[in-house]
Amino acid sequence: MALNRRSLLALALAASAAFALPAHAQDKSIVVASTTSTEQSGLFGHILPTFTKKTGIEVKVVALGTGQALDVGRRGDADVVFVHDRAAEDKFVAEGFGVDRRDVMYNDFVLIGPKSDPAKVGGGKDVAAALKAIAAAKVPFVSRGDKSGTHAAELRYFKDAGVDRTRQGHVVRETGSGMARR
Repeated sequence: MALNRRSLLALALAASAAFALPAHAQDKSIVVASTTSTEQSGLFGHILPTFTKKTGIEVKVVALGTGQALDVGRRGDADVVFVHDRAAEDKFVAEGFGVDRRDVMYNDFVLIGPKSDPAKVGGGKDVAAALKAIAAAKVPFVSRGDKSGTHAAELRYFKDAGVDRTRQGHVVRETGSGMARR
């Protein structure tokens, strides 16, 4: 998730508001289950010292994929869940596990491939159309396959494109890896 300076400022302000929740006097710390991308962006390192100074509440961030972060929230092991899969978030709240869902930031879904562009999808703006072309060309597609918000979006895009990821000739390689640089 690439953030420009304006997006990062808006994100920091929104996140500060999200963390400004009333806490009980006996609470000295809270747990935030967050996406790895948000944690790795440096946002928490930037805003949490100010939050702790203002409230006296320490914040422990547990960085996971969206699905895993929501599972932590379902178990009651997190006070705040900071994720990016709107459908899963809405379900989480509807099931009674969360309250007061707020939009804090957004991200773009970008396909990256080899310079040779064997499926001829470079420069396109329609992800579903690109996935159809990739499947039709029978070229490999590398998926995070990690139950993250990005992976959930990928699965929705494949479904919207009418592409069966398991059909003969279409190769999807699930790496189970996050998006951090190695």
